[in-house]
Formats: sequence, structure tokens, C-alpha cells
Amino acid sequence: MGTLAMPLAMGAMGFGTAMQVSSKLQEGKNQQKLANYRAALDIQAAENARIKSVEESRILAEKRGKIVSSQKAGYASGGVMLNVGAPLVVAAQTREDITKDMGFTLETGRMESAQYRASAAYEKATGKMARKQSVWDAIGTGVSGFGSMAYMGYQGGMFGGSKTSVLASKYSSNTVPASKSWTSTTNPASSWFRGY
Repeated sequence: MGTLAMPLAMGAMGFGTAMQVSSKLQEGKNQQKLANYRAALDIQAAENARIKSVEESRILAEKRGKIVSSQKAGYASGGVMLNVGAPLVVAAQTREDITKDMGFTLETGRMESAQYRASAAYEKATGKMARKQSVWDAIGTGVSGFGSMAYMGYQGGMFGGSKTSVLASKYSSNTVPASKSWTSTTNPASSWFRGY
């Protein structure tokens, strides 16, 4: 290589490695931001599920009062006494059924909310792991890239090393045994091509 080629090649290699390191770190940050965003959506969905169940339960409570009042009005218009016998049992059963429905609605809302909160916790943990992994990936990329750059500089004689490649000196054309060279006599494909 010329006097300027080695520093330029090493500079390009160093710049490329720095860009890869920066990219790895930014990727981890972006993954964590996305995970935090999804976690925020899950937390909002959890709150919405809770509010919805409370509202549905409140509506059932209003219906309970209206249904029992309507039952009493129906019995009274038919001349049935309201405080004894079947009308009292029916009103109590209606109240009990609607109260159970209210409890079921609230419990469903609590369970749905808990699922969304668990999903939010998972998203946050995933984001943190992605960020940590990106740091380790960046370190590995940096060590590998800058190590290769240093070795290239050493081979080029910039750090007192040899100006010839170790591999080039080991496997020069003078050291390849004749039995290992590809000639027309040892290349099996050459006889196939001769026929055409």
C-alpha cells in the first residue's frame, strides 16, 4: 500500500466501526422507547378496563332499583300485598341476581386491568433488556472493529510490525507444493472442457 493508503483505509475502518457502535446503541434506545410506549398503552387500557367495569356496575345498580320498583308497581296494580309472600321473595331474588352481576362485572374489570398491568411490566422489562443487550453488542462490535484496525496497522508497519501480510508470506507462490497446484493435468474439470 502507498504511504497514504494505509491511514485512509484505517480511518475508514475506524469510522465504520464507530458508526456501527453508535447504531447498536441507538437501536437499543429505540427498542426501549417503543417498549415504554407499549407499556404506557397497556397502563391506559388497564385504567380504562377498571373505569368501564365500575361504570357498568353503577348502571346495573340503577337498573336494580328500577326493576324492583317496576315489580312492586306491577304487584300493587294487581292488588297483591307487597310486604309478604311471593312479591317479597321475587324482589329479594332480583336484588341478589343484579348484585351478583355487579360483582362479576367488577371482578372482570379487575382481572382485565391486572392483565394489562402485567403486560406493561413485561414491555418495560423487555425494553430494559434490549437496551442492555445493545450496549454489549456495541462493545463487541467496537472491540472487533478496532482490533481489526489495529492488526491492519500492525501488518502495514504502522506499529513496528511487518510490512507484508503474515498470510501472504506464509502462502506465497514459492511455498505451494507442485502436487497442490491446479494445472490442467490435475484439474478434473479440464478434461471435461477439452471435449467441447
